Amino acid sequence: MNKAGTDNRSVRNTKRRLREGLLQLLEEKPINEISVKELAERVDVNRGTFYFHYQDIYDLLRDMEADFFRQFDAKLNGEPILRAEGSPYLRAVFSFLDENRDFCRIMLGAHGDMQFVDLVKERVDVQCRFFWQILAPGADERSSGMYNAFIINGCIGLIQEWVNDRRDLSVESISALTATLILASVKPCLEEEQNNGKIL
Repeated sequence: MNKAGTDNRSVRNTKRRLREGLLQLLEEKPINEISVKELAERVDVNRGTFYFHYQDIYDLLRDMEADFFRQFDAKLNGEPILRAEGSPYLRAVFSFLDENRDFCRIMLGAHGDMQFVDLVKERVDVQCRFFWQILAPGADERSSGMYNAFIINGCIGLIQEWVNDRRDLSVESISALTATLILASVKPCLEEEQNNGKIL
């Protein structure tokens, strides 16, 4: 292997150790209590090496989150949240979360990052817009926003429960459960509105 290849492998290895070390520390304490010195000592990396790659602990965290969502978006590729033949989007979501379970568990846990939660919510919101276009075309934006908020926060709660305590539920099972809960909670409201001659 040439020197450039060796250097690239060394950089990847250093960044991997820093990421793993930060996740370990986030299981123990909030990010504002984690210092570069503590992290560097945890993973046996020189502080100068840390600062060569990152400005501070928050810069490292943002880089980790950006990488997570780059992979997330590439894998999901904008599939609608629900389709007549099932929920391919939800299966793709939970498959990806399962592959990154420890990261999600920590980011959504007691010492996690609210920006991460907000970015997850944004992506669920985008898919919910597809949902409303299919299920209730012409729906009132203000009312559908309330349904969106309900679905989004419910989905976040399900994800938190699943990544923390429910390894017994397979990707297929949690995907089907999520789809069922979304439809069961929202469809009666839509039917009532339609029976009253309104859409939302």
